[in-house]
Amino acid sequence: MPAFDERSFDERYHLSYLTLRQAIGWLALLMPFSVRLGAYWFEGIHSTGSISAYYYTGMRDVFVGTMVLVGVLLACYRTPEKLDTWIGLIVGLSAAGIGLFPMDPTFAQEIVQRHPDVVSDRCYLNRGLLGYHFLFVGTFLLFGFWLVYFRFRALTPADPKLEKRQRNRIYQICGLIMLVGSAIIGVLVLFAKQASIFWPETVVVVAFAAAWLVKGQRFFPDRDPPS
Repeated sequence: MPAFDERSFDERYHLSYLTLRQAIGWLALLMPFSVRLGAYWFEGIHSTGSISAYYYTGMRDVFVGTMVLVGVLLACYRTPEKLDTWIGLIVGLSAAGIGLFPMDPTFAQEIVQRHPDVVSDRCYLNRGLLGYHFLFVGTFLLFGFWLVYFRFRALTPADPKLEKRQRNRIYQICGLIMLVGSAIIGVLVLFAKQASIFWPETVVVVAFAAAWLVKGQRFFPDRDPPS
C-alpha cells in the first residue's frame, strides 16, 4: 500500500475547492446568455423585461435549475470565518429563491402575439408561489455585494503576494460594478416601470461571476503550489 502523501492530499483538496468556486462563476456567467439565446432560438423571443421573466418562456427549466444549483454551491462556501459561511448560506438561499419563487407573470411580446389568451384568466398558468421574488432578489444583491466587496478580501495576509493583491483589486471592481448596477435596477424599477432591466441585471450577474472565477483562481492564480 503506498504511503499517504499529506501534501498531495492537501493540494487535491485545495484544487477541488477552487473548482467549486469556479463552477459558481461559470454557471452565473453563462445563465443570462443561455436563457436569452435559447428563447430566441427555440421561440423567436428577442428579449424580455428581465432575466427573471425568462421563467415564463421555454427556458424556465434552465433558469430555475441554474439558480438552484448556484444556490446550493454558494451555500457550500466555507472559509475559516463563520461569518462567511452565514453570508454564503444567505446568498445561496436567495439565489435558489429567485428561481423557485417567480415574479408576477410577465410574458414576452412574441408570446402574447401568438397566444393572446395567456394573459387572461381562461389560460391555466403553472407557476410557483408569487409575492416573494423581489425579496429574494434584494437579499441576493445586498449580501452578494457584501460577500464580493468585503469578505473576499477579509482574510488577506499582512504581506500578500502580487497575485493576491491583483485578485483583491478585481473583487473591489466587481463589487462596485454590482453596486452601481443594482442602483440602476432600483431606479428603473421605481421610476421607469416599463423599461427593461435585463442588461443591468446581466452586468451585475457577470460582475458577480467574474469575482467567483477570480476567487477560484481561474485568473491570477497563485504561482506557488499550496502547502
